Amino acid sequence: MRLFQIMKNKLLFCIISALAVSIILSSMFSIGFFKTQSQRTSDLLYAESNPFSDITMIAIDDKSINEIGRWPWQRSVFADALGKLKDAKVIGIDVSFLEPENDENDALMQAKLDILKGKVVLVSECSQFIGGRCEKWMSPVFNVETGAANVYSESGITRSVPSGIDSIESFSRIIAERYLNRNLTLDEKNYAEKPKVSGITGTQSVPYYIRFSRFKKISFSDFMNGSFDVKGKIVLIGATANNLHDFRETPIGTLSGVEVHASAIQTMIKNSFLHMQSNSSIILWIFILSAIVSLALWRFKLWISTLMSAALILMYPIVAIFRFDSGIIYNLLYPLLSIVLTYFAIIGAYYLIESRQRKWISSVLGKYVSDEVAKQILERGEEALNLKGKRKTVTILFSDVRGFTSMSEKMEPEEVVSILNKYLSRMTDIVFENHGTLDKYVGDEIMATYNVPLDMEDHAYHAVKTAIEMQKAAKNIGKELKYGIGINTGDAIVGNIGSKKRLDYTVIGDSVNLAARLCGKAEPNQILISETTNELVKGIVKTRSIGEIMVKGKAKPLKVYEVVY
Repeated sequence: MRLFQIMKNKLLFCIISALAVSIILSSMFSIGFFKTQSQRTSDLLYAESNPFSDITMIAIDDKSINEIGRWPWQRSVFADALGKLKDAKVIGIDVSFLEPENDENDALMQAKLDILKGKVVLVSECSQFIGGRCEKWMSPVFNVETGAANVYSESGITRSVPSGIDSIESFSRIIAERYLNRNLTLDEKNYAEKPKVSGITGTQSVPYYIRFSRFKKISFSDFMNGSFDVKGKIVLIGATANNLHDFRETPIGTLSGVEVHASAIQTMIKNSFLHMQSNSSIILWIFILSAIVSLALWRFKLWISTLMSAALILMYPIVAIFRFDSGIIYNLLYPLLSIVLTYFAIIGAYYLIESRQRKWISSVLGKYVSDEVAKQILERGEEALNLKGKRKTVTILFSDVRGFTSMSEKMEPEEVVSILNKYLSRMTDIVFENHGTLDKYVGDEIMATYNVPLDMEDHAYHAVKTAIEMQKAAKNIGKELKYGIGINTGDAIVGNIGSKKRLDYTVIGDSVNLAARLCGKAEPNQILISETTNELVKGIVKTRSIGEIMVKGKAKPLKVYEVVY
């Protein structure tokens, strides 16, 4: 079925357009097209969570480095800090102690760790993955429990942490379990898609999307010089100094690595995990929103459907925000694209087809009316044409070449066609120049109407002016062309006349017949007009009465006038 034929059924076209857009977008989504842009768009849903009050963060910041000394600090500094944390419930130190320092300081640190055994968790990190498993671990030199500090970053954005890598649980999970005094059973619904990032693809490295918070920090030096209540709390020690470069880009902005761990711990303790909207849900939204837009464009006026589409663009993110609060990260990009693309696909297609139709109609109308009139008809549509039929006062002009049949018998066929085409072309131009409408050609006869289809002032004058210019132009075309013209003004029925297979926009009625009769009575080079036409042009055009004549179809003779030119 051709596109034009489909478009004539507006509902069918809208449905097909919606399906096409939905299928294309769903396919693009399924193969991961625009994945990065899609994730970045959904990041807009993230908002800062209120930080958990039982997490205290001790920051290794610029102030502390300036006061305590150049980094890295001696192990005795951390040993002293552990001495002040005996009342804390869990202590997590996000500092890598990978190499021995000296026997004295290392022994002091190990002694403090032994005293706080079961409370302190240090970080280890997998630095090399092969075949989905960790092949190289970087672990602290101390005998203490450690957790994997690796986090996931896709396209430079950290959104999730693994529950563990191989047989080692994550740093944040161990701390959360110690705080809760129980092992965590993580619901599979919180599993994020396993991204192939940094080589982490092992079966044990299931990532969990977390909520992020900006925690208040106590400067390490202030903590060492002051008194702070940490009883029963989780205490995290980690770098926040700019020169230590331990930062992660997250959906809520740049956070230090220890803040990312704190956010993960908080998410696990409160069981406030985030999980991605299912693929089937995203595809369903694509189809639903696309269908709504297409049906709106089919059912309502353009301005209403435009407002409805705009409302959908505003509504969907609001729904996504509410669903985010419930723990589901909605895909924003593809459903919103379905609204925009469906709208512009349908509007654009209609604009292109309508533009072609207008050009075609304009070219067709240009054969019957002037360009100016054609433009007005296109702008006003059916209203301008009165397609249903209307009674209207019009002026009708008939012109007919006298003796054309006998003249053509003396000429070659090519010459006859050439002269006739030249004559009809010039006469038609004159009709258009005087704002008339070409009704039809009947052989060498021309029928033109005035005040149709658009209203015009002085339509009788324009018809007579056309006739005068026709007579003058005929002399320039060929001396052998002599013809009569008849003009009448009166009421006629205007509209589409014909059958289902063929229609003709024309005028019918007694006024038309009278104009044709006057044309038949006119002598060569003569212009005859009716009394009604004469009343409208007298004083403007010179005329003279030729008395009364009988015309076919009239019981009484009619007054007829000749135009003097």
